[in-house]
Amino acid sequence: MGSTIIDVAKKCGYSKTTVSRAYAEPDSVSEKAKLKIYAAAKSLNYTPNAIARAMVRQQTENIAFIINEKQSPAVLNPFYSPILEAVMRESARRNYSVFVVTNQDVLLPNGEVYIKKQMDGVIFVGEAGETIIGRLREQNIPVVLLNNVLDMEDLLCITTSHYEGAMSAVDHLYEQKHRKIGLLAGRFSPQVNEARYKGYVDALVRRGLEINPQYILEIDPTLEAGEHAMAHLLQLENRPTAAFCTNDTVAAGAMKAVIRAGLRIPEDVAIVGFDDSSVSRIVEPELTTVRIDMDRMGQLAAEKLFDLIEGKPSGETRIVIPTELIVRSSSSRTQVHLE
Repeated sequence: MGSTIIDVAKKCGYSKTTVSRAYAEPDSVSEKAKLKIYAAAKSLNYTPNAIARAMVRQQTENIAFIINEKQSPAVLNPFYSPILEAVMRESARRNYSVFVVTNQDVLLPNGEVYIKKQMDGVIFVGEAGETIIGRLREQNIPVVLLNNVLDMEDLLCITTSHYEGAMSAVDHLYEQKHRKIGLLAGRFSPQVNEARYKGYVDALVRRGLEINPQYILEIDPTLEAGEHAMAHLLQLENRPTAAFCTNDTVAAGAMKAVIRAGLRIPEDVAIVGFDDSSVSRIVEPELTTVRIDMDRMGQLAAEKLFDLIEGKPSGETRIVIPTELIVRSSSSRTQVHLE
């Protein structure tokens, strides 16, 4: 049987509580005491138990990554999987475990939200309502909202520049001589939908182009929906020569429709996506897209959540990660990297 914390306490002469604090809260123990405790532990080949550390700190050392059921599973979602990976990496560095669940998983049959003391904090990603966020916070569970914005007091929201990204995509297509630009808008959270739609519309207006309702389709953000919607646009008598798709998966579907119609990309129809997910480099020609730094979003969300868990004020309620247009062959024969 291995050594226990009681064995270490006996050998070093300090109480069990002091030994526990030396590992869980080292700043609260004197340097002299820590040296004696660590030396005793080393001589006994003692390793502190994670559960014991959690009891001393009154924390579970678990956090939840909650994703909307429409975008689950997170590990297969081209946008959220890199974010989740960054969250897990930062959590592992702090000896925390990450539980990945959907918003439906934390709802009781009566509609109440149940996490209680099972989690020290929550990263809620994508579409979320004020009710579920409010109920989490009523349980004194720190929450960071990712890729969405809600106007709730002291709620830290981390998002990206959806509006500016959409404008840059449409501006690029205009500069490639396109004047009939369609929009395939995936159904995301209202904040994301509105920002990307407004960026598309404002870019057209700024360039003096007509907003043609026939060119604008709101669809599920899937490959199949993108292909079906693009096939519909191609059947129009005065079809668009370019399409801005509000995620890369929709864009990949749109590219399939163009190729199956016997047309060329980008010569006949140019395609631009959004996210710069792995999909953008799998398709051929490679996809022009608006890059979101998903790794940075995930790391920052985890860092800020751990600050809240430790009682550190965030100092801000909204963080916006900038986007960047990445030009590839789906929209331009001459690939240019645009900042």
